[in-house]
Amino acid sequence: MLHGLLMQVIRVEQYHSRRFREAMQIYLTEFHSSRLPIGKIRALLKTGSYQLFVTEDTGLVLAMALVWISPRPAFVHLDYIAVQHEEKGQGIGTALYRWLIEHLGEFSPRVQLLTLEVEDDLLGFYRRNQTKVLHGVPYLFPARSGPIPMHLMAYDRLGRRVLTRADVQALIRALYRGIHNRGADDALLRSFIPRVPQRVALA
Repeated sequence: MLHGLLMQVIRVEQYHSRRFREAMQIYLTEFHSSRLPIGKIRALLKTGSYQLFVTEDTGLVLAMALVWISPRPAFVHLDYIAVQHEEKGQGIGTALYRWLIEHLGEFSPRVQLLTLEVEDDLLGFYRRNQTKVLHGVPYLFPARSGPIPMHLMAYDRLGRRVLTRADVQALIRALYRGIHNRGADDALLRSFIPRVPQRVALA
């Protein structure tokens, strides 16, 4: 199906609505090993710092994105993004992602970064959309089945080429605390965070 002028991005704030149900159906279809229970997503959304956005056309939800807004340090993390299976390959996911980075400053005026935890097969998609790998960061995603090596990526509104070690470590600690519910003394976190380079290149 062709989509275009009628597509719009909407924040979903009613967690028993049609839009929510359709977004969660996409979520359940596209994510398996690393997904959260729907009840947990509802609880997170009620905090206001976790937010759900959908791309909709003529009353149908075509794509969804879940983002988390970190207050300190101030950044936005894209936790999940997915397109309805039958609608893939039409640029809908790209349009939703670009909408998020274009509206980054609206989440909080202090926000400069959108971060992502990315596996190898999606590197090309995000790089084509001005998103960079934090090189040399040995990031481990704390999955229930065991740690998964992933790339930590970031879109930077300021276009910086380098971040400091302290800034990157603060981002990682915030992700582990806010997204993964793990404290600063978490053994997995402590296993790799000291190995973050003094200067982290974005490339």
